[in-house]
Amino acid sequence: MCNDFFRNNECKEFCDSRKTIVVKDSGNKQEYRVTNENGKEICKIKVDGCLIKDGERCDYLILSCEGKSAFFVELKGHKLEKSLNQIDSSITKLISEMQEFKIYARIVLNRTPSPDINSSVEIKLRKRLKQQNGKDSGDLIKYKSGKLEESI
Repeated sequence: MCNDFFRNNECKEFCDSRKTIVVKDSGNKQEYRVTNENGKEICKIKVDGCLIKDGERCDYLILSCEGKSAFFVELKGHKLEKSLNQIDSSITKLISEMQEFKIYARIVLNRTPSPDINSSVEIKLRKRLKQQNGKDSGDLIKYKSGKLEESI
């Protein structure tokens, strides 16, 4: 279950078992869409300017309460490295509330990023997520242009 820090937070948009969760900023094309196949409780929380008001931060946090999975979501133009930094910073600020969660980074860009295979930022974040999640942790970091969809 999601803890009260998230469930009772003013930044929570919802905590329920709806089938489709959409993260989108008004006026932007980028979209992160989650299909909740098993009707689990999912919380959608606004991070930017609400849960975290200063410093680098991502846009949203999607929590699968029963599955103990946390998806840090950033909707961005094309700056992949900046997005990775924002997610890393958000994790740092919220990690004490998420000890039992597996943590994932999800980034939706409006332009296809030119992958920087040697990006130290990405390598560092991937290593951190692997440490947090342990073995069998799936796709730690996913990024795509336009629309990113997955099922949880």
